[in-house]
Amino acid sequence: MSNRNPRIIIDASYIRRMSSNGAPFRIMREQGARIVLIDTLPYELCTTDDPNQWPASQNKLKAGVNAIEVWQHVPPMYKFELELNRPYGDPLRRKTTLNWIKGIANNSLQRPDDREVEDFIREREGNDIVELFQNFANWQPSVDEIRGKAGDDEEVIKFCYCAVNDPDIIRSMAIGTIRQNMQKDGLDVLLNPDDVDDTWVIWHFGKSYLVLFFESQRRGADALKNVRKKLEDRLKNAIQDLNYLILLAFADGIASCETKREMSYWRKWMYGDTKPRLDSHKPNKIVRFVNDLKRGST
Repeated sequence: MSNRNPRIIIDASYIRRMSSNGAPFRIMREQGARIVLIDTLPYELCTTDDPNQWPASQNKLKAGVNAIEVWQHVPPMYKFELELNRPYGDPLRRKTTLNWIKGIANNSLQRPDDREVEDFIREREGNDIVELFQNFANWQPSVDEIRGKAGDDEEVIKFCYCAVNDPDIIRSMAIGTIRQNMQKDGLDVLLNPDDVDDTWVIWHFGKSYLVLFFESQRRGADALKNVRKKLEDRLKNAIQDLNYLILLAFADGIASCETKREMSYWRKWMYGDTKPRLDSHKPNKIVRFVNDLKRGST
């Protein structure tokens, strides 16, 4: 089935590496694509030492401003689902979208202050990842076939895709562990893991933690009951990339120029070939990418 207005998530790396005229956004708009921005984008762009990063990004976004959608970020969505035991629904923030469109058009979206950026970093990294991994340590699959191999190795992709997308593993290991941790923190959790499916944000959030688990196993990090500082920091630094991939479940594709390659193979672990990535600013590649999304081609 064709999609006349495919939704493309734009990550910070794609914006940073774009020319100042924002031509790729103009092409996306002309081709009928929706340009999806996560509402934490200003904070992410302001975690660098360059104070002009956010104003420069706004100037680029002007080229496609009328095609912009602003989406909710992940933590409020999965907390909603934990507390109400029902899917959050469409992540589109309509009022915020209208405000951003107006602000970008008028150069009036303010740069977040340092305190807001610090709060964003704290929320992004979370404080429960170590406990989650210690709980995961009780579940030890055989990972000999992936240990020490490249993340985009065909065997690794096949193994991790099957494990990360196993409904029983998602519900019992990932969502069940997240639910237990939230209850320990005193949150009144109504979530029943048996009710959850891929229409829920927490389903994909759970998959993202399985991605981190298998990534640590691929690297040979066995001692999950005693998570070392180096591993903990590496996992926390991956959270932002995974938040993009969690929300990719509700989009058609993603535009990213990340250079570490991790997002590329994690995307395949989570979605196989169903959620393609655009890693170019060239007009012909953008047009082809959008048209393939319209046709449902990957």
